[in-house]
Amino acid sequence: MNILLITLALVIICCAAAVYYIYKQSLQMLSPAYKKHPLAVFPDQFKIPFENINFTTKDKIKIKGWFIPFAGSSKTIFLMHGWGQNRGDIFKHTFFLRDLGFNLVYFDFRAMGESGGTVSSVGYLETKDIDAAMDYIKTTRPAACEKIGFYGISMGAAAAIYCAAKNKDVLCLVSEAAYFSYNRVISRWAWINKKIPYFPVMPLALFFIRRRLGFDPEKYSPAYNVAALKGRPLLIIHGRQDNLVPAVNATKLFKNAGDPKDIWIIPGAKHNQCAEIGGGEYKYRLSEFFTKNL
Repeated sequence: MNILLITLALVIICCAAAVYYIYKQSLQMLSPAYKKHPLAVFPDQFKIPFENINFTTKDKIKIKGWFIPFAGSSKTIFLMHGWGQNRGDIFKHTFFLRDLGFNLVYFDFRAMGESGGTVSSVGYLETKDIDAAMDYIKTTRPAACEKIGFYGISMGAAAAIYCAAKNKDVLCLVSEAAYFSYNRVISRWAWINKKIPYFPVMPLALFFIRRRLGFDPEKYSPAYNVAALKGRPLLIIHGRQDNLVPAVNATKLFKNAGDPKDIWIIPGAKHNQCAEIGGGEYKYRLSEFFTKNL
């Protein structure tokens, strides 16, 4: 009997420790603070005129960014970075779009770069940041917003798809390295970075994530929203060797999306490497897409 009680106590302790570990790991998935890094790339390094912008979301998160003007242009592209990145990370690969006659808007998502906040939902909460950015530019620079396009990478692409789906002012969208399902990409991240297996751990971790956020982030996934872009041009870009978000995510998005749409899978490109590997063709395809559709 004593051995049985001791064994039962050890099992309970081990289970409690396992649950606590899963809980702590699930919270880390919502906090990119350990990956947060200061901006290292700025427009003036490339002799590009810019304006610092600051605005606040409806849930009181302070967001910082840049407005890159092109004199007299009424066409603006909003550019959204990925999880653990900041606006400088995508600026260096996309600022060439200004020379085609577009205003550019870059900003740091909550809990990243220079913006406030501590929690990242890897999708839905970030749509509030996009909404606030659009409201701010429309209010302060209405002449620049006659035509609006979106570019997003990874998490930024997922959030951009959701926002564009419910906002007809967005005329076209480039989605790069977007995930198809929130639950699947979080589970894959947990395995790659923490070696946490899906079963039986991730269902419990996803439960803790839903409790912490107060909503189910899965239903805001591109899988359930990309079809609403039908009638507006969509360009899907993805790396063939993307380990975190495998290229099958792109093909599923393409299948679910309505016309007009196009897809480009880049051989040899891993996650967030499409610009480097794509090189000149990457710039050409983005230039052609936005010039044609804005």
